[in-house]
Amino acid sequence: MAAAHDQEPTALGVMVSDVADAITRRLLIMTEECIGPPPVSYAWIAYGSQGRRELTLNSDQDNALVLDDRYEPSLHGDYFAAMGEAVCDGLAACGFIHCPGDMMASNPRWRMRQADWCSTFADWITACDPQKARLAGNFFDLRHIHGDHGLVAPLEKTIRALCPKHDSLLAHWVANANSAPPALGIFRRFITDHNGLLDLKRAAIIPLVELARIHCLAAGTDTCGTMQRLVLASGRRWLSSAGAKELGEAFGVTLGLRVRQQRLALMQGKPAGNLVDPATLTAGEQERLRGILGLIALHQRALLQAYPYMTTR
Repeated sequence: MAAAHDQEPTALGVMVSDVADAITRRLLIMTEECIGPPPVSYAWIAYGSQGRRELTLNSDQDNALVLDDRYEPSLHGDYFAAMGEAVCDGLAACGFIHCPGDMMASNPRWRMRQADWCSTFADWITACDPQKARLAGNFFDLRHIHGDHGLVAPLEKTIRALCPKHDSLLAHWVANANSAPPALGIFRRFITDHNGLLDLKRAAIIPLVELARIHCLAAGTDTCGTMQRLVLASGRRWLSSAGAKELGEAFGVTLGLRVRQQRLALMQGKPAGNLVDPATLTAGEQERLRGILGLIALHQRALLQAYPYMTTR
């Protein structure tokens, strides 16, 4: 799917995610030792970039709790509130910062019974609107980290079973993707911020992640990682084998540019981020990046032909 030299940044995301997974499991074990065994079974899940095993050196945390249907807030709420707070604070102390949108297990909104999660997922798919589509775009990248895996399987089954039958969610994702400001303007000039910087995450990485997610779920299958999704979706429904290959190569190249920028920032004592000054790239790198941004726009427009446009306002 991607050239050999593009595998390093993908492997780095897997390694950072594996570290986050291991720390999470250890924190959960330590928390149980401190506050006692759980009153009902639970599953700790990660979603977003950790769910896809694509964490970077400056990622925040995205996690939630799936609780056994015997869970009663009045009886068990304090226990899982303490668990969520302890683990999320522990992850933050280890460098995985709190989610700015508070989409973590420390927030009671993201601690639900299994049946409630399944109902929520079904609602996001069958009665979608722009806000539900944004939430689904994060949570549908879920991955089991610790606890009872049996609590997670029905959620994954709901996603696989309903998404191909209800195109409204996919159409909202397509509309959201096409509503984002382009990063390539007239005469193929980069559109940057007032400091002349281009946000690689918003301009390229997120759109590529979204394209892979849409194609994979539209084909009735799913996995967590972007590269794996492109492999599974290749040659199925809306994505040709050639299209999957070029999107995978674009994802590897873009991740490589971001990893390099983050390394340079850390070596200079600066925080690792997603911003790059296009003027610091070689002529060849600039042309490659222009090609990637153009490729993303091409695939986004193609999906608009497959799904009716839905306003995101």
